[in-house]
Amino acid sequence: MEIFVTLILILIGLILITLEVLLLPGLIVGIFGGLLIVSAIVYATVTLGFYAGIYTIILSFLASISLFVLFKKLKVWDRFILNDEHNVSKSKNENLITNDLVGKNGIALTDLRPSGFILVDNKKLDAQSSGEFIPKNSKVEIVSIESFKITVKKVED
Repeated sequence: MEIFVTLILILIGLILITLEVLLLPGLIVGIFGGLLIVSAIVYATVTLGFYAGIYTIILSFLASISLFVLFKKLKVWDRFILNDEHNVSKSKNENLITNDLVGKNGIALTDLRPSGFILVDNKKLDAQSSGEFIPKNSKVEIVSIESFKITVKKVED
């Protein structure tokens, strides 16, 4: 019976961590899931012995790695980072950036938190706000260019 309790605690912990990543960001559910896994390890060690605790640690580690690999294959992590389609290298930006862009208006292609991508004169550029959050599809104005660093501000309609 103790083995089933241990397995159920690990399973519920992994489910809570999955819910944290997929649906409920904010760390509370994920922390609770992690605590359930630690509780399963402690429970197995106390009720079944030292080696059962070691096996539980190994099982939990392997299950966590499997979950991570599954998330990677399902591209769950892509929603947390900019994907390759938005990556613009400095060398591409260098050819597009000239000082005559200062004062021009454009559109934010991504959220600027504070950095992201903008579209100005049909050119996709890497830019950053002066610190504030600028949502995607907002109108922006280029306020300065310093050594290929474009700074923009949100333009009110």
